[in-house]
Amino acid sequence: MARYGWREAVLSLGVVTWGTLATTPVPAQPSMGLTLKQLVRMNAAELEMLYSQGVLAPIPPGKIRGQALLNPGTKLAVPSSRASRFIWQGKIFHKDGHSAVNRFFGIRVIKADVYNAESWRDGRPALILDYSRTSRLYAPYRDEIRQIAPGLYLGLMFDRTASPPQLKMYFALQCECLPQG
Repeated sequence: MARYGWREAVLSLGVVTWGTLATTPVPAQPSMGLTLKQLVRMNAAELEMLYSQGVLAPIPPGKIRGQALLNPGTKLAVPSSRASRFIWQGKIFHKDGHSAVNRFFGIRVIKADVYNAESWRDGRPALILDYSRTSRLYAPYRDEIRQIAPGLYLGLMFDRTASPPQLKMYFALQCECLPQG
């Protein structure tokens, strides 16, 4: 039977502690340095990972540039996402913090109720844009948004008519965030 001294005991405790710390998940923080251009080039698994690491954060009022992220991970991702900018330009978030409207063809259409709730993807908090009471055309849809970098938000659009609700597409929102001070 081997006999351990105090040095071996401290070393063993250090190894066990390091192993525990190394496997403990770190709370998700928005990724730094991400760009809209990078999101367009990502595949669905990468977008899902970013969304799962994103955080609930308010979107400042005003016009927010939008980008549909179509056909992620395919050769069509970049050209189809760029072409979609002619149709959908983003959203305008109202100062009341409870409503927003989409901009299609440069026109303000398709209003949404805005609130915080659990994500249909993973149950964690997300900013919800709900069209069920505000639009006949978009009533079947619900958007969820999380911040993934300063001024950059990743969204999921769900079709609520399917059971369970089905992901229809990814989109991104980008705004110029001024430092608070």
